[in-house]
Amino acid sequence: MKNRSILRITLSVAAASILHTSCDALLLTSISPRSKRVASSIRSVQSSLTSEDATSNQYDKIYFDIGVKTQPNNQRGSTILNVGRLWFNLTPTNHPHYLPLHISNLCNLAASKRKAIDSKATYVGCTFQFSPATIDDGFGRYRWGHQCDGYGRNGIQVSLASGQLTDWDEPFSDPERVKDCVHASFGGKYYGWRYDEISDLLSTEGGDDTAAILLTVPIHGPGAGTSKFSIVRVSESPREWGERLLLNSAVVGFLDCGDNGGFGDDTNDGRSSLDVLRAMAQQKIGVPTIVGCGTEMNE
Repeated sequence: MKNRSILRITLSVAAASILHTSCDALLLTSISPRSKRVASSIRSVQSSLTSEDATSNQYDKIYFDIGVKTQPNNQRGSTILNVGRLWFNLTPTNHPHYLPLHISNLCNLAASKRKAIDSKATYVGCTFQFSPATIDDGFGRYRWGHQCDGYGRNGIQVSLASGQLTDWDEPFSDPERVKDCVHASFGGKYYGWRYDEISDLLSTEGGDDTAAILLTVPIHGPGAGTSKFSIVRVSESPREWGERLLLNSAVVGFLDCGDNGGFGDDTNDGRSSLDVLRAMAQQKIGVPTIVGCGTEMNE
């Protein structure tokens, strides 16, 4: 990015609407006041964990730095506009609905552990689906899901019944763990961390501007057992959708709404992760792109 002309999306607290000028102009999008940081300890909102276990556990975290790729014009090629950083709290390892293989795959790709060997073993440079249909639903409401397919490489290998390991581009599964964390919902099923548990946690410890925005991976259907993941805006979606948005997928974390949404030269500009996600959802400039990613793991 040093050799590129990098512009910044200015997220102004005073802005009340999205303003568009020319294709070279920046997007000014309204943001909420900085939300109170969701505490990093888990309270005992589930009966399966003791109070001591719950409050002593620190979240492992994963982050994605988001930029927006502009359309090229006659004078120059496309540029990347800095939107900000999305921080997610991952399912604790001592949680009964922890999915070790799926979370390890996500984390290894975010940490780019094999990038020196395979340039596609990362999320850097990957894009989210983007079209007029992914910006809003026609009524000015936020888009309720953002999907990233990744490059199709996995960050882990899994032992097969034959004793062989899966190839890096071969889908994997974890049926034994998945069957232990299945939740019935609206005639279907979803897996992993329960939505109502996360919602209760956020309502207890979150600030006034906290939303239940979940990090999911597909368990069944297209992209299952691959690099694909989604950011699902359950609490900001139409009420009639709700948990239906989670069917056939596993919840592996949730957005830390109040965490610092800045990165690089913009680390302390007041944005929160929730501000960044809302700006990403509203903007119409170009394709949301992961320009950086990583993990913050507790020892």
